[in-house]
This record gives sequence, C-alpha cells and structure tokens, in this order.
Amino acid sequence: MLFSGKILFVNYNIINATKSDLDFVLSLNQESLSAVSHSDLVKMNYFLKISSYFKILYLEDVPVGFLIGIMPDKDYESENYKWINQRYHSFIYVDRIIIDAKHRNKGLGFYFYNNLKKAFRRKVENIACEVNIKPFNKHSIDFHKRYGFKDVGEQDIENGKKRVSYMIYKINS
Repeated sequence: MLFSGKILFVNYNIINATKSDLDFVLSLNQESLSAVSHSDLVKMNYFLKISSYFKILYLEDVPVGFLIGIMPDKDYESENYKWINQRYHSFIYVDRIIIDAKHRNKGLGFYFYNNLKKAFRRKVENIACEVNIKPFNKHSIDFHKRYGFKDVGEQDIENGKKRVSYMIYKINS
C-alpha cells in the first residue's frame, strides 16, 4: 500500500526497549556511524536508565529500528543535549533515530515520530534533535524538514570535526 508516496505498513509495532534488545540496537548504531556517534553496551544500558523514550520498531515481528529520547535536566554529557538543554525547558531530545538500511526511505521514521509526538503531546512543547551538516547528511535533513522540524541553531562539535544543525518540532502546532 502507498500513502503519500511511502509504503503503509500494517504489521508494525513500536515497543519499549529492554536489555535483550541492546545487541540489536548497538549493531544497528555501529552500522550507521556516518550519521550517529559511536556507542557501546555500557552507553546503551545507560540510555535504558535515563531515557524517557527508548523504543524498537518491529515490522512483521522483526526489529528494524530504534529511537532514543531524553527529557530535560538528565545527567547526560552529550554536547548536543547540553546545547538544547541550555536553550529549551520543555522538550524530548532525540539522541538518535536509526532505521535499518534495508528499510530506509519507506516512511518508517514518520511512524516513530508520530508515536513520540503522541506519547509526549501533553508533557512537553518540543521534539528536539540535531543533524550533521558537516559531514552533510542530506537524507536526515530532508526527512526532518518534511516532518516539520525547523532549524534553530548550529554548532561545531568534536573539536571541529563535525558541525550540526539543531532542529525543533513544535508538538502542538
């Protein structure tokens, strides 16, 4: 089925991540290092503790993606999280959203963001994230803009190795 040019999946499910999902999550993360930062099982276990949203997307009972979202004022040392936390008081920060390469460009990220928006509609005002502009991540920038995210700032990170664009989506707009 097609919906707005994307495939409409009937048999999908978004469920809370558990320790038993972390091998899948870490593997998918490490396959996507051009768009996200390196991680390990210690960090993924830490995400399980501090995240307000850490979910896995399943298609036909097969995991194909994950999204990690963090509320304000958590003990998290990410430069990007700190940037958002210093400027906004009501947000869920998307630390990473990754869909398996075999399933990208099918609209699955929209399923995640719709689920996230529904879960936090009455809890926070914004969904916040950052996207690499150096190296340039056109796919992610285009995806976030299509969803309705707006640029709110930029910053060099990792001692100038990368530059990111910070983006905000107003949940109730």
